Amino acid sequence: MKFNLEFEPEVFWSLIGGRAVVETPSLSVKTKDEARAFIKAYGYAVDSESDLEKLWMIHSRAVIYVRTQLLQDGEVMPDDLTDPRQLEDVGNLLIYASVKDTAHEGRDQWACALLRVMHVISQLHNDLFNYFSLEIQEEIFRSYRQFVHKDSVSGIRLVGTSEEDSIPLQKFEMKPFKDSDSAITKLLAKPDEVAFGLLDKLGVRFVTNTLFDVFRVMRFLVTNHVVSPANVIPSQSNNTLYPVNVFLEAIASLPKAAEMDGAELDKLLIQRLEKDLSRAKFLEKHNAFTSRDYRFVKFITRQLVRVTHPDTQKSFSFFYPYEVQILDYQHYLRSLSGPASHEEYKARQRSRARQRVFAGGDPNRISP
Repeated sequence: MKFNLEFEPEVFWSLIGGRAVVETPSLSVKTKDEARAFIKAYGYAVDSESDLEKLWMIHSRAVIYVRTQLLQDGEVMPDDLTDPRQLEDVGNLLIYASVKDTAHEGRDQWACALLRVMHVISQLHNDLFNYFSLEIQEEIFRSYRQFVHKDSVSGIRLVGTSEEDSIPLQKFEMKPFKDSDSAITKLLAKPDEVAFGLLDKLGVRFVTNTLFDVFRVMRFLVTNHVVSPANVIPSQSNNTLYPVNVFLEAIASLPKAAEMDGAELDKLLIQRLEKDLSRAKFLEKHNAFTSRDYRFVKFITRQLVRVTHPDTQKSFSFFYPYEVQILDYQHYLRSLSGPASHEEYKARQRSRARQRVFAGGDPNRISP
């Protein structure tokens, strides 16, 4: 028997080689029919008017994103890839990405770059959250609004059923769904560029007065049934602020009737950590873009959300993840400048996104 010994290497690197599709250097789509079959396997029907409309919308969004977020001064994408009238067919992008054309030097690399961004945008647009973002946000944030009180006298406080439950806050923020540029950048920068991998699309952040209050906030959220420990995703938790084992030991060593203010408790915690640093059990989830100077507590939990389908009016439910981040005011101030600042964090993400979109190449050397 004579076997076909032609194997496309990129297929196997993607399936079982651990290579993300946005890191695929080239495609092997040579004809219009192959392009249509590729698009169909991806999930879009090219003979569907609504699907074609979606594809062109994704193409337009990708062009805008690359131009505004990734290109540097003097870099220009070819018009025959960005102008729908010249491109004529979205499938042509697949063909251009597969064939090196000496008459259009660099076009294959530009086509690959645009397709990588289109892939990420498609993942975002077809995520469940995209259809029910308002309902999801409202259900999740409602649980927090009922306990966060703000007034000109006492400022911001978490208020439970008793005075003992009341916790003063420096800041409380509800992070709504990340704007599309931010979400695209984050997915492009991640090893797994799939929307359901974005577990922090939305979330809340507490900034407490003291280190001790960070732990009080976590206790408050559980005892007031805002967060269920059963719904936390353990592999996503992060604690670079203060080790759990040292905290529990320090609290257990205090007399039950001890009366101390927050500053005194913080002093005790810091002294205890200095003494037991060799036994400290921090929990650091590696993030290449987060500075080691940024110290915080973070966990991802899920909430069962109930929504109604707008067409059928049928209700259904699903668990949706969101982020809870807590840090004390001292560490919050440190995060406002330098390597730990949010702007520096975003800059590192954009740099990585650019590197992946252009496959490590320099678009300045790609002729438009």
